[in-house]
Order: sequence, then C-alpha cells, then structure tokens
Amino acid sequence: MNVDAQDSRDGSLDIRLLEDHDWEWRRLGPTARAIDAFGVHPECLRRLPGGAGHAWTDGRLVLKPVGYAPEHDWVCDVYSSWTCSEVRVPEPVAPRGGMGTAWAVEGWGAHVFVPGRDLDLPRDLSRVKDASDAFHSAVSHLARPAWMDRRDDPWAYGDRLAWEAAEPQGDAATLDLIERLRAASTPVNEPSQVIHGDILPNVLVDEGRAPAVIDWPPYFRPVGMANAVAATDAVTFRGAPTSLLDEWATGPDWDQMLIRALLYRLGPTGVFAARNRLMGSLVSHLERARPVVDAALARTEPSRQTSYDKSR
Repeated sequence: MNVDAQDSRDGSLDIRLLEDHDWEWRRLGPTARAIDAFGVHPECLRRLPGGAGHAWTDGRLVLKPVGYAPEHDWVCDVYSSWTCSEVRVPEPVAPRGGMGTAWAVEGWGAHVFVPGRDLDLPRDLSRVKDASDAFHSAVSHLARPAWMDRRDDPWAYGDRLAWEAAEPQGDAATLDLIERLRAASTPVNEPSQVIHGDILPNVLVDEGRAPAVIDWPPYFRPVGMANAVAATDAVTFRGAPTSLLDEWATGPDWDQMLIRALLYRLGPTGVFAARNRLMGSLVSHLERARPVVDAALARTEPSRQTSYDKSR
C-alpha cells in the first residue's frame, strides 16, 4: 500500500496562528465557570511549569486550554475508555451539570493529575521508545478521525508538508532545507494508524507504575513516523548523537520516515519565519536541524543504500 497515494489531500487549508486575544485568555487562567464546572478547589489552584505556563492544577485535577475542540473531544473519548495496563494516560474529567460541551467549558478542559516525572533526556531515550511502542500498540485499532482534514494549526500544516506535498513556506534558509528533503522523498509502504506526533517530551515515569504518555497531538501516519520524530528531535534539540538514527531504525522505510519527520518540524518553523514570529527553540531551529538533515540525507545516497535485512 502506497501511503502517499492513500493519504494524499490538497493541503490547501489556511494556517491558523494564535493572535494576541488567544494568548490573553490563556494567560489569565481558567475562568470561574470552568473552575466550578470541573469541581476544582480554587484556593489550591496554581500554575504548572511547562505548557507555556497555561496549565493549572489544584493537586488533584489539571486544567488546560483546549486547542482544537474536535481533537480534544476525540482524545478525551479515547482516554475515557482506556484499558491498556502497559502505559498510563490522563483520565479526562467531564464538566458537571451540563455546564459546557462533553469535555470542555469556556475553552478549558480537565483531567486527573498524572503522577510522574519527566525523563532525563537523552539518557533515558530507551524508556521513551518503550513507552511509544506500548502506546502505539494500544491505539493501533483506532480509525482515522475525519476532523484531521480540517485541523489548520502550523503543526498540521507540517504534517501535510511531509506527507501530502503541501506548498512550502518560509524564508530562504528554511526553504532550502525543505527542498533538499523533498527532493529525497520517495513513497513508503508501511500502513498508517493513529500516532502520537510529539512523544519525546511527553513520557512521564513514576516508581512502581507503568510509564505515562501525555499531551497527545494525533496524526494518522505510519507508526515509524512517531519514533522518527522522537529520534530526530532528540538529536536536534536534546544533544543525542546522530548514531541514534541507526539505533532506532525499524524497517525499510525508516530513512523516509526520518526525512518526513524533519519536514514535519521544519514546516511550522517556515510558517513562523515567513511571518517574523519565531520564538523559543524555533529561533535556533535551522542551525540545529542542518546537521541532522545532512545525516538523514546521507543515508539515502546510493553508496549508503543497503537493504534493511542485510544491514541487520
């Protein structure tokens, strides 16, 4: 099955960026109505680190802004019926008394606080891969949700750039890297399933418990794409060696997964660069990504092309 042909769409959706008013209500924190609807103890509410400072907890529940409502509702539906014991996920909380939608109130959603600590990266990369494998096995039966066709954030655009030949955006430097990767892209045959698009920083561990996977942006791509994103992110942003690209190889399409993972990340960077809105780690993304792009492309050169079976 040719995944490119199966999943091809026109990639013509406008790209939605958060504007000042979007940031403002997030900065202000949960509304009084949301706090009441989810039964949060307001006197204990405090801001959590990470998540751009927009997540709040009273020690029992966590309240976070909802990005795209259909995606949020779908993820909550999946989590509410979770049965896999090999990996934990956040237990969603429904608002009481019909005070909002099924899973949100005034732009805020809630889940039970997930015990655990962040992994020490890149030292604990093997634990990321173990959690990723368990998570993706648990969601492998899920059908592709229709709302994915309508999602219009920069990362959904990056996904379409990687898989659906969306038109590249960006400044000259970003476009140069994107075009080099696109020139080396060839079809892949691995089947698609629902995957986690940002697994690397979103695994928590707690002694005596299964690992937890949080903050799930779902996509419908080959499962190798999830680990390729994690591997290239680890090298780009966490100081992991490029040998990780060999260590995590998972089949004959792996080199193409790496190319698409890099395109997926460069897509949003190009969008923000074209609009002069680069911030945080994206400011230095190109500088960090360039040697990773070189390493990924070197794997596709004829002198390096050895069948996966022979290389194992």
